Amino acid sequence: MTPQSQQSPQAARATQEDLRRDLQASLEARRELGPGYDDQFLDALVEKLNRQVQQTRQTQVDTSKHSENSLALAICSLIFGIPIVAIAGGEVGLVGIIVVAAMIFGVNFAFNMRR
Repeated sequence: MTPQSQQSPQAARATQEDLRRDLQASLEARRELGPGYDDQFLDALVEKLNRQVQQTRQTQVDTSKHSENSLALAICSLIFGIPIVAIAGGEVGLVGIIVVAAMIFGVNFAFNMRR
């Protein structure tokens, strides 16, 4: 998934609308002030776009880190879960297997719901 698809549609729409509103205001100000202020207009436009790009990159980094941690947790759950299920199944039986499986599921579910 791309970071934009991970971002809620309302949040993405709000960000686009905010940026559009800012750019529209900048264009109107440029028209009122005339061509003598083109450099300031361009600087403001570049600054706004740079902020948007930085926010998008930060979202990508945060999403990437969470994905990596989710994968690591899933792998550890399998590595440690198999022997624990075997021990619980041998000692307690089916009830032990169910309890261990529920605990592993609970930890993974809680971690992934945290974002």
